[in-house]
Amino acid sequence: MILVQNLHNNLVLKNHNLEVIKIIKSGPVSEISICNFDNIKAILRIDYPCASEINVDRKNEIFTLNQLKILDNTPEVLFSDLPHGILVWRYVEGIEFSFDENSSSDLLKELGTEIKKIHDVDIPKNKKKYFSNDINFYRNLLNNFPKNIILRKGFDLYDKLNNSDNYVFSHNDLNKTNILWRNKFFFLDWEYSSFNHPLFDIAAISNTYNLSKADRLILLKAYANNQSSELNDKNLREWMLFNHYLEYIWNISLIQNGKIDQNALNLKKLEKKLKNII
Repeated sequence: MILVQNLHNNLVLKNHNLEVIKIIKSGPVSEISICNFDNIKAILRIDYPCASEINVDRKNEIFTLNQLKILDNTPEVLFSDLPHGILVWRYVEGIEFSFDENSSSDLLKELGTEIKKIHDVDIPKNKKKYFSNDINFYRNLLNNFPKNIILRKGFDLYDKLNNSDNYVFSHNDLNKTNILWRNKFFFLDWEYSSFNHPLFDIAAISNTYNLSKADRLILLKAYANNQSSELNDKNLREWMLFNHYLEYIWNISLIQNGKIDQNALNLKKLEKKLKNII
Protein backbone atom coordinates (compact mmCIF):
# COMPACT_ATOMS: atom_id res chain seq x y z
CA MET A 1 0.00 0.00 0.00
CA ILE A 2 2.94 2.30 0.65
CA LEU A 3 3.92 2.53 -3.02
CA VAL A 4 0.41 3.29 -4.26
CA GLN A 5 0.00 6.03 -1.66
CA ASN A 6 3.10 7.76 -3.04
CA LEU A 7 1.75 7.98 -6.59
CA HIS A 8 0.34 11.47 -6.11
CA ASN A 9 3.94 12.72 -5.93
CA ASN A 10 4.72 11.51 -9.46
CA LEU A 11 4.72 14.55 -11.73
CA VAL A 12 4.60 12.54 -14.98
CA LEU A 13 1.49 10.62 -13.89
CA LYS A 14 -0.30 13.90 -13.16
CA ASN A 15 -0.87 14.20 -16.92
CA HIS A 16 -2.98 11.04 -16.80
CA ASN A 17 -6.17 9.91 -15.13
CA LEU A 18 -5.23 7.07 -12.78
CA GLU A 19 -7.57 5.36 -10.34
CA VAL A 20 -6.22 2.45 -8.31
CA ILE A 21 -8.99 -0.10 -7.77
CA LYS A 22 -7.33 -2.89 -5.81
CA ILE A 23 -3.86 -4.08 -4.87
CA ILE A 24 -3.63 -7.70 -6.01
CA LYS A 25 -0.03 -8.52 -5.09
CA SER A 26 2.63 -7.08 -2.84
CA GLY A 27 5.93 -8.92 -3.05
CA PRO A 28 9.56 -8.28 -2.11
CA VAL A 29 10.29 -6.48 -5.40
CA SER A 30 7.08 -4.74 -6.47
CA GLU A 31 3.45 -3.93 -5.78
CA ILE A 32 0.80 -4.76 -8.40
CA SER A 33 -2.70 -3.27 -8.65
CA ILE A 34 -5.73 -3.29 -10.91
CA CYS A 35 -6.47 0.26 -12.02
CA ASN A 36 -8.25 2.49 -14.48
CA PHE A 37 -5.71 4.37 -16.58
CA ASP A 38 -7.15 7.08 -18.83
CA ASN A 39 -10.46 5.14 -18.70
CA ILE A 40 -8.77 1.87 -19.71
CA LYS A 41 -8.77 -1.13 -17.40
CA ALA A 42 -5.12 -1.78 -16.67
CA ILE A 43 -2.47 -3.24 -14.39
CA LEU A 44 -0.19 -0.93 -12.43
CA ARG A 45 3.14 -2.21 -11.18
CA ILE A 46 5.40 -0.14 -8.93
CA ASP A 47 8.88 -1.37 -8.05
CA TYR A 48 10.55 -1.06 -4.70
CA PRO A 49 14.02 0.54 -4.98
CA CYS A 50 15.60 -2.87 -4.42
CA ALA A 51 14.51 -4.14 -7.87
CA SER A 52 17.63 -2.93 -9.64
CA GLU A 53 19.84 -4.28 -6.85
CA ILE A 54 18.77 -7.84 -7.62
CA ASN A 55 19.11 -7.49 -11.40
CA VAL A 56 15.48 -6.81 -12.36
CA ASP A 57 15.77 -5.07 -15.74
CA ARG A 58 12.66 -3.01 -16.54
CA LYS A 59 14.28 -1.29 -19.52
CA ASN A 60 14.83 -4.70 -21.06
CA GLU A 61 11.23 -5.64 -20.31
CA ILE A 62 9.76 -2.66 -22.15
CA PHE A 63 12.08 -3.19 -25.11
CA THR A 64 11.01 -6.85 -25.20
CA LEU A 65 7.30 -6.05 -25.10
CA ASN A 66 7.74 -3.70 -28.05
CA GLN A 67 9.62 -6.39 -29.99
CA LEU A 68 6.91 -8.97 -29.27
CA LYS A 69 3.95 -6.89 -30.47
CA ILE A 70 3.99 -8.86 -33.70
CA LEU A 71 3.02 -12.05 -31.83
CA ASP A 72 -0.04 -10.48 -30.19
CA ASN A 73 0.37 -12.56 -27.04
CA THR A 74 1.83 -9.99 -24.63
CA PRO A 75 0.27 -7.04 -22.77
CA GLU A 76 0.19 -3.58 -24.34
CA VAL A 77 2.28 -1.01 -22.47
CA LEU A 78 0.22 2.12 -21.73
CA PHE A 79 2.67 4.07 -19.59
CA SER A 80 6.16 3.74 -18.15
CA ASP A 81 8.30 5.83 -15.84
CA LEU A 82 11.47 3.78 -15.42
CA PRO A 83 13.30 6.14 -13.01
CA HIS A 84 10.40 5.70 -10.57
CA GLY A 85 9.80 2.02 -11.31
CA ILE A 86 6.29 2.50 -12.68
CA LEU A 87 4.77 0.45 -15.48
CA VAL A 88 1.14 0.34 -16.63
CA TRP A 89 -0.15 -2.17 -19.15
CA ARG A 90 -3.58 -2.92 -20.58
CA TYR A 91 -5.44 -5.52 -18.52
CA VAL A 92 -5.45 -8.93 -20.20
CA GLU A 93 -8.79 -10.69 -19.86
CA GLY A 94 -8.17 -14.34 -19.22
CA ILE A 95 -7.63 -17.01 -16.61
CA GLU A 96 -4.48 -18.50 -15.17
CA PHE A 97 -3.74 -21.45 -17.43
CA SER A 98 -3.93 -24.85 -15.76
CA PHE A 99 -3.04 -28.30 -17.04
CA ASP A 100 -3.57 -31.68 -15.43
CA GLU A 101 -4.04 -35.32 -16.39
CA ASN A 102 -7.60 -34.60 -17.54
CA SER A 103 -6.62 -31.74 -19.85
CA SER A 104 -6.51 -32.07 -23.61
CA SER A 105 -3.05 -32.65 -25.06
CA ASP A 106 -4.04 -30.18 -27.80
CA LEU A 107 -3.51 -27.34 -25.30
CA LEU A 108 -0.04 -28.63 -24.54
CA LYS A 109 0.73 -28.82 -28.25
CA GLU A 110 -0.45 -25.23 -28.72
CA LEU A 111 1.68 -24.11 -25.78
CA GLY A 112 4.75 -25.77 -27.30
CA THR A 113 4.07 -24.04 -30.62
CA GLU A 114 3.67 -20.64 -28.94
CA ILE A 115 6.93 -21.02 -27.02
CA LYS A 116 8.70 -21.82 -30.29
CA LYS A 117 7.31 -18.60 -31.81
CA ILE A 118 8.75 -16.63 -28.91
CA HIS A 119 12.11 -18.36 -29.23
CA ASP A 120 12.21 -17.48 -32.93
CA VAL A 121 11.76 -13.73 -32.38
CA ASP A 122 14.54 -11.76 -34.06
CA ILE A 123 16.21 -9.42 -31.58
CA PRO A 124 18.69 -6.79 -32.85
CA LYS A 125 22.23 -7.95 -32.17
CA ASN A 126 23.16 -4.83 -30.21
CA LYS A 127 20.16 -5.35 -27.90
CA LYS A 128 20.79 -8.97 -27.01
CA LYS A 129 20.92 -9.79 -23.31
CA TYR A 130 22.26 -13.14 -22.12
CA PHE A 131 21.02 -15.29 -19.26
CA SER A 132 24.58 -16.34 -18.51
CA ASN A 133 25.28 -12.74 -17.43
CA ASP A 134 22.39 -12.95 -14.96
CA ILE A 135 23.81 -16.18 -13.52
CA ASN A 136 27.21 -14.53 -13.12
CA PHE A 137 25.51 -11.60 -11.37
CA TYR A 138 24.01 -13.97 -8.79
CA ARG A 139 27.23 -15.93 -8.54
CA ASN A 140 29.13 -12.75 -7.62
CA LEU A 141 26.37 -11.55 -5.32
CA LEU A 142 26.46 -14.80 -3.35
CA ASN A 143 30.20 -15.44 -3.35
CA ASN A 144 30.27 -15.07 0.44
CA PHE A 145 28.39 -18.37 0.75
CA PRO A 146 31.27 -20.71 -0.25
CA LYS A 147 30.13 -23.48 2.09
CA ASN A 148 26.54 -23.57 0.81
CA ILE A 149 26.57 -26.86 -1.09
CA ILE A 150 23.18 -26.22 -2.70
CA LEU A 151 24.34 -22.96 -4.26
CA ARG A 152 27.55 -24.58 -5.46
CA LYS A 153 25.70 -27.54 -6.99
CA GLY A 154 23.28 -25.18 -8.69
CA PHE A 155 25.97 -23.07 -10.31
CA ASP A 156 27.96 -26.19 -11.25
CA LEU A 157 24.91 -27.69 -12.95
CA TYR A 158 24.36 -24.50 -14.93
CA ASP A 159 27.99 -24.50 -16.07
CA LYS A 160 27.52 -28.07 -17.26
CA LEU A 161 24.31 -27.35 -19.17
CA ASN A 162 25.13 -23.93 -20.57
CA ASN A 163 25.81 -23.95 -24.30
CA SER A 164 25.69 -20.60 -26.06
CA ASP A 165 25.54 -22.32 -29.46
CA ASN A 166 21.89 -23.14 -28.76
CA TYR A 167 20.76 -19.79 -27.36
CA VAL A 168 17.30 -18.53 -28.29
CA PHE A 169 15.28 -15.57 -27.07
CA SER A 170 13.56 -16.80 -23.89
CA HIS A 171 11.00 -15.64 -21.34
CA ASN A 172 12.86 -17.18 -18.36
CA ASP A 173 10.00 -16.96 -15.84
CA LEU A 174 7.17 -19.16 -17.12
CA ASN A 175 5.33 -19.91 -13.89
CA LYS A 176 1.55 -20.24 -13.57
CA THR A 177 0.94 -16.58 -12.84
CA ASN A 178 2.67 -15.54 -16.07
CA ILE A 179 0.69 -17.77 -18.45
CA LEU A 180 -2.93 -16.78 -19.16
CA TRP A 181 -5.54 -18.39 -21.37
CA ARG A 182 -8.40 -16.74 -23.27
CA ASN A 183 -8.95 -18.77 -26.41
CA LYS A 184 -5.19 -18.42 -26.86
CA PHE A 185 -2.11 -18.02 -24.69
CA PHE A 186 -0.87 -14.73 -23.24
CA PHE A 187 2.47 -14.33 -21.49
CA LEU A 188 3.19 -11.76 -18.77
CA ASP A 189 6.21 -10.38 -16.87
CA TRP A 190 9.14 -10.17 -19.27
CA GLU A 191 11.74 -8.51 -17.04
CA TYR A 192 13.96 -11.60 -17.00
CA SER A 193 13.82 -12.27 -20.73
CA SER A 194 17.15 -12.88 -22.44
CA PHE A 195 18.97 -15.30 -24.69
CA ASN A 196 19.08 -18.71 -23.07
CA HIS A 197 19.00 -22.42 -23.83
CA PRO A 198 15.62 -23.42 -25.37
CA LEU A 199 15.06 -26.12 -22.76
CA PHE A 200 15.04 -23.58 -19.92
CA ASP A 201 11.52 -22.31 -20.74
CA ILE A 202 10.25 -25.81 -21.51
CA ALA A 203 11.68 -27.03 -18.19
CA ALA A 204 9.95 -24.20 -16.32
CA ILE A 205 6.62 -25.20 -17.88
CA SER A 206 7.25 -28.87 -17.09
CA ASN A 207 7.91 -28.02 -13.44
CA THR A 208 5.05 -25.55 -13.17
CA TYR A 209 2.44 -28.05 -14.35
CA ASN A 210 4.19 -31.14 -12.98
CA LEU A 211 4.11 -32.75 -16.43
CA SER A 212 4.51 -36.48 -16.83
CA LYS A 213 7.15 -37.83 -19.19
CA ALA A 214 4.45 -38.50 -21.80
CA ASP A 215 3.24 -34.89 -21.57
CA ARG A 216 6.79 -33.54 -21.70
CA LEU A 217 7.38 -35.46 -24.91
CA ILE A 218 4.18 -34.01 -26.39
CA LEU A 219 5.41 -30.52 -25.49
CA LEU A 220 8.86 -31.16 -26.97
CA LYS A 221 7.40 -32.63 -30.16
CA ALA A 222 5.06 -29.67 -30.64
CA TYR A 223 7.94 -27.26 -30.00
CA ALA A 224 10.00 -29.00 -32.68
CA ASN A 225 6.99 -29.03 -35.06
CA ASN A 226 7.14 -32.84 -35.22
CA GLN A 227 10.63 -32.64 -36.71
CA SER A 228 13.66 -34.49 -35.41
CA SER A 229 15.40 -32.49 -32.70
CA GLU A 230 18.42 -32.66 -30.42
CA LEU A 231 16.14 -31.66 -27.54
CA ASN A 232 15.27 -34.73 -25.48
CA ASP A 233 13.68 -35.62 -22.16
CA LYS A 234 16.96 -36.54 -20.49
CA ASN A 235 18.38 -33.05 -21.04
CA LEU A 236 15.01 -31.52 -20.23
CA ARG A 237 15.01 -33.18 -16.80
CA GLU A 238 18.43 -31.67 -16.08
CA TRP A 239 17.09 -28.21 -16.90
CA MET A 240 14.06 -28.93 -14.72
CA LEU A 241 16.44 -29.63 -11.87
CA PHE A 242 18.32 -26.41 -12.55
CA ASN A 243 15.03 -24.48 -12.39
CA HIS A 244 14.65 -25.72 -8.80
CA TYR A 245 18.19 -24.59 -8.01
CA LEU A 246 17.48 -21.21 -9.57
CA GLU A 247 14.46 -20.73 -7.30
CA TYR A 248 16.78 -21.31 -4.36
CA ILE A 249 19.43 -18.94 -5.77
CA TRP A 250 16.79 -16.22 -6.24
CA ASN A 251 15.48 -16.60 -2.70
CA ILE A 252 18.95 -16.50 -1.18
CA SER A 253 19.65 -13.35 -3.22
CA LEU A 254 16.60 -11.66 -1.69
CA ILE A 255 17.74 -12.62 1.80
CA GLN A 256 21.32 -11.54 1.08
CA ASN A 257 20.10 -8.08 0.12
CA GLY A 258 17.90 -7.86 3.20
CA LYS A 259 14.79 -7.51 1.03
CA ILE A 260 12.87 -10.30 2.70
CA ASP A 261 13.01 -12.18 5.96
CA GLN A 262 14.17 -15.77 5.69
CA ASN A 263 11.16 -16.88 7.72
CA ALA A 264 8.86 -15.49 5.00
CA LEU A 265 10.21 -18.01 2.49
CA ASN A 266 9.65 -21.73 2.40
CA LEU A 267 13.37 -22.36 2.08
CA LYS A 268 13.47 -25.42 4.33
CA LYS A 269 11.16 -27.36 2.04
CA LEU A 270 13.19 -26.39 -1.03
CA GLU A 271 16.47 -27.19 0.71
CA LYS A 272 15.17 -30.61 1.71
CA LYS A 273 14.10 -31.35 -1.87
CA LEU A 274 17.45 -30.31 -3.33
CA LYS A 275 19.51 -32.07 -0.66
CA ASN A 276 17.62 -35.29 -1.38
CA ILE A 277 18.64 -34.92 -5.03
CA ILE A 278 22.27 -34.17 -4.12
